[in-house]
Amino acid sequence: MPRTSIATRDQLLRAIDSVAAIFKGEAQDLPAGLFADELQLSTSHRGTHQGRRDAHLALRGSLLPTFDIEVTNMVTLGDAHQASASAYIVGSSINDGHPMQFVGVLVLHLAAIDGSALVTELRLQLNSVEGAAGTLADWTLPVAYRQWKPGDAPAVVSSELDAPWHRVPDNTLVLSDEEQMAQAWFRYAWGLDQADHGLLARSFTQDARAVLPPMGTLKGRRMLVSTLKAFRMPWPWMLHAGTPIEIEHTPGSAHARMVLGRLIPGRMRLEDGRRLYGAHYQLELVQSASGDWLLHDMDYHEGWVTETPAP
Repeated sequence: MPRTSIATRDQLLRAIDSVAAIFKGEAQDLPAGLFADELQLSTSHRGTHQGRRDAHLALRGSLLPTFDIEVTNMVTLGDAHQASASAYIVGSSINDGHPMQFVGVLVLHLAAIDGSALVTELRLQLNSVEGAAGTLADWTLPVAYRQWKPGDAPAVVSSELDAPWHRVPDNTLVLSDEEQMAQAWFRYAWGLDQADHGLLARSFTQDARAVLPPMGTLKGRRMLVSTLKAFRMPWPWMLHAGTPIEIEHTPGSAHARMVLGRLIPGRMRLEDGRRLYGAHYQLELVQSASGDWLLHDMDYHEGWVTETPAP
C-alpha cells in the first residue's frame, strides 16, 4: 500500500491563508487546529518568536496597516512523516494617499503532534518593500537594490534548507495533474528567484527551448540554466509571481499546454476585480518517466492582458 501524506493539500493551503488573513487584518489568531502551540516563527522584518500567540502578534505588528494581499506560487508537498508548503505573498496598501507594497516568500513545515499534523515552523522573508515605508515603523526593512555588506542579517529563508522540494524529496501528497503542472513552473520561478540553481536545472527537459526577451531563444537545458543564472543574479529581490490562466491536458497524456500569467505587484487587479497580468507565458510541459512534470517549451510575451491570450 502506498504511503500517504500526514497533511492534505487543503490543510496546507488553509495554513497559508491563515497567515495572509493576519496581514489583511481579518484574523484574531493563528488557528490551534493548524498551528502548534510551540510554533517557531522566523521573519526578516520582525525577528524570531516562539509560540502561536506571540507569532500572531509579531506578524500583525502594533502599527501595521490593513493590506490587500495576493498569495501566488503555492506549492504543497508531504509524506508519511512531514509536510511543507511555500508561497509568494504580495501586499499593498494606501495610507493618507501614499501607496506602499511588499513582496515576500513564505514557507511552513508541518510535523505530527499527538496524532495531528500541525505547523511547527513558519518562515517569512520579505524581498522588497516599496513606497511609503514610513507606515511600517516597527518593521526591519529588507536589504534591496545593493550588494551584500558585512553586518547584513542572513536570510531567514534559504532554499537549500527550507524549500518544500528539499524538505520533502519523495512526495506522497495527492495532487491533481493540473496542480502538478502549475508546481512545475513554480519550481522554475523559485529556483530562479532563490538562486537555487539545482532546482532550476530540475525544471527543464534536456532538450528544452525558451524564448525569453532580452536573452532571445535559448535551446537545451545547459544553455537555459547557464544564461538564466547569469541574467538573474543582479536582481535578488525580484520575485516571479504567477498563476495559471489555462491548462490543456488529456488525461493519461504525458504532454500538456499551459498559459500562465505574470503578476506585477501594484497592478494585479482592475477596479472591477478582474485579474490583470503584466505578461504571460505560453508553456509546453512533458511528464518524465518518474511522473514529474517538466518545462519543455516556454515563450514569454510582454503586455497587459486580462483573459486567456491567443497562442
